[in-house]
Amino acid sequence: MLTPIREKTYQRAALLVTGFVLAVVMLTFQHYGVSWDEEIQSQYGQAVFDYYNSGFVDHRYNQIFNLYLYGGMFDALAAFVDAYSPLGIYATRHLLNALFGVLGLWGTWRLGRRLGGGQVGLVALILLALTPMYYGHMFNNPKDIPFACGVVWTLYYMTKSLRYFPRVSPRDVMMLSLCLGLTLGVRVGGVMLLGYWGAALVALAFPVFWEAKGGARTFGTTLWRLARLVVPVAVIACAIMLACWPWAQESPLKHTLMALIRFSNFPQNVEVLLNGTTYMSTELPWFYLPLYFGVQLPLPHLALILAGIVLLPLVWRDLTPRANRCALILLLLTAFVPVTYAVTAHPALYDAVRHFIFILPVLCILAALALRQLIKSGQAFLANRSLKTQHAITFCLMGLLVLLAALQIAAMVRLHPYEYIYANQLEGGVQGAYGKYELDYWGSSFKEAAERLQAHVAKEGGVPPGKIYRVAICGPWSSAMIYLPPDYEPVIANEPAEFFLSTTRWMCQNMRPGNEIIRVKRMGVPLSIIKDLRIPGTDQVLPGT
Repeated sequence: MLTPIREKTYQRAALLVTGFVLAVVMLTFQHYGVSWDEEIQSQYGQAVFDYYNSGFVDHRYNQIFNLYLYGGMFDALAAFVDAYSPLGIYATRHLLNALFGVLGLWGTWRLGRRLGGGQVGLVALILLALTPMYYGHMFNNPKDIPFACGVVWTLYYMTKSLRYFPRVSPRDVMMLSLCLGLTLGVRVGGVMLLGYWGAALVALAFPVFWEAKGGARTFGTTLWRLARLVVPVAVIACAIMLACWPWAQESPLKHTLMALIRFSNFPQNVEVLLNGTTYMSTELPWFYLPLYFGVQLPLPHLALILAGIVLLPLVWRDLTPRANRCALILLLLTAFVPVTYAVTAHPALYDAVRHFIFILPVLCILAALALRQLIKSGQAFLANRSLKTQHAITFCLMGLLVLLAALQIAAMVRLHPYEYIYANQLEGGVQGAYGKYELDYWGSSFKEAAERLQAHVAKEGGVPPGKIYRVAICGPWSSAMIYLPPDYEPVIANEPAEFFLSTTRWMCQNMRPGNEIIRVKRMGVPLSIIKDLRIPGTDQVLPGT
């Protein structure tokens, strides 16, 4: 049993880690480019904001692609904050997005500590902060990071409710309802958490009933206690969800069910790269998700997650009281049911595994529980050794952990601000993954490419007076044009132009010949390329493209 002093030390360390990440966020949030979806997400947020600002009259949110299927919690909040922010819409969104990411980190600490103590919480926090898949999305992923943040805080209050059931305080009921409602206000798929929570509550409540050999009256009392907790949470959470989601307000039951059905197999059919083979997103092999996780999670994370699965019986045995075991059930359902569904049902997936970022905090907690179990085994092994030997081995292990963390930080620094393209050493790193897996699928490197294009043209004396430089773009137009002045004009990738800007996704850079003048790359891997088409004979499209 950890002493209160030691727990306080873990809390201070968690505050230090979170504060450090927050400081890095404040210093670097403007380094990140606009992702492929951000322009239209920004438009949707403004439309949702205008709906409320117009007194529920402006229904323009229905006309923006398929985004009406999503709640507007984050995007409308960003539009509101932007009205008072001096930073501009995208810098404001990136900062707000990153703050949700930091809040998710703190939620991971709180959830891990509640389940396994300060040691587990701190390790889970550090692991998540060192997960490029999470950190790299913190700044410009307005769907998956706010959703992941909402999931981890919902799980925290669900876990807390298990600890105090059936005497859950009104404050905790309201906090759980608020967290769940805001999560649903990002993506309605968060309703799955209610089912997992219900299963954990049943696992908590009914064994007591059976052990007591209670009759029908006791059974009814148990059901009533469950309903008295779950029903108010569900009702309040749904009300909060509707407040964030104008389209659902039009027909709450019908539109919510329609969105759930659409999200269960989203009809997005695009080319997806997996281990060097191109598939359509609706025809992916079963191993798409496990393989991407295996490639994009750092090796220490993978090792600890696998250890957590193998050591699950020991982890289960050491968790007390029963409420903590039921909380572990809740977390395992959250992490593995969606993955199992993806493996067996083959829904359309794309953009690597960004839609499953919400399970990363849970996986990090499972990894932290595994590390605690390994530490306990190590302590038992060292118990009969001399004090000098114990200190030497402990020092070496601590040094190894620090070294692994330092190497991971170094890799993320080298990739900055494209941390999310990370691939581990099993795949040969980012270089080994290039051409085999999706890397800069957001097109966020277009910011750097656009800025470097302006610098290149400025060295030539700038755009000639009265002239417009056309930029043929293969990739997300807005991700580049936001950073280019009015004397640059975007055109379709195969149209006449002075420059050709392409992402390296789908090998777009091979579409047109030209004199390559700019290459945005990390760890030797090109992310976007600009070619000069002003030389006669290069302003053409290659045959067959």
